[in-house]
Amino acid sequence: MAGTNKKRRDVSLSNLIAAAALLGAASVTMAQTCGGKLPTPEAKAVVGGEKFKLITQQCPGLSEPITIQHASQLDLYEKGSVTINMSDPVEEPAPRFIPPVPAPQPSINVPERDVSRVLKIAPAVTAAAQAYDLDPLLLHAIAHVESRHGATAVSPAGARGVMQMMPATARRFGVADERTLFDADTNLRASAAYLRTLFLRYGENVHLVLAAYNAGEGAVDRNGRNVPPYPETQAYVRDVLAIYRRLQATFSVSPTGTLVSRNEQGAR
Repeated sequence: MAGTNKKRRDVSLSNLIAAAALLGAASVTMAQTCGGKLPTPEAKAVVGGEKFKLITQQCPGLSEPITIQHASQLDLYEKGSVTINMSDPVEEPAPRFIPPVPAPQPSINVPERDVSRVLKIAPAVTAAAQAYDLDPLLLHAIAHVESRHGATAVSPAGARGVMQMMPATARRFGVADERTLFDADTNLRASAAYLRTLFLRYGENVHLVLAAYNAGEGAVDRNGRNVPPYPETQAYVRDVLAIYRRLQATFSVSPTGTLVSRNEQGAR
């Protein structure tokens, strides 16, 4: 019996603890539910009726009238649709194309004496170029840099004539008398023969051909078949090629070897 009473007391104690926990949870729930005022529509500010009596007794806040704040942003919807007037896009005129103004070309005044020298030896240049299968424009470029097409020019080192041939080099190509190097035809033929030999030696490499013509084949070979690092030789190669390209842009060579201005070709 004592055991039974003890068991009942234990059950009752457990029930009391469980009930206390449930009531605590209910009070928290009530506090959360009835802790504030619930909004109701303005037309039904007071909640009444038997149906809600139990709820209002437990939550007195439900029986009090509540004023709902009016949101001014809702006026836009109450007024109906709103028309937004948008202006037509403005068409901007297309930018006018202004062609670039070409830079003024510097005027080139060639002295008459230079022109006469070039014209005087032009037939000999053409004949030598045809005889050794060379571009006459290249011979003209070398003659310009070497002597300005001067048939009687002599360098401090002893080079002679329009292509500044050294007497020793000229003898390799059949010129026994160095005095004949002042003859433009003889000078040009000897130099053209030398240039053809250099082209065969250096595989049509015009840079090496010009370097060897200025400094000798030995200088090119000693530098690994490259343009020697001599300032004079490097400047010589650069200058001759610059004149050569300029002549190529200005003239073409006819099948007969004569020079024809490209401007005259375009006008035909």
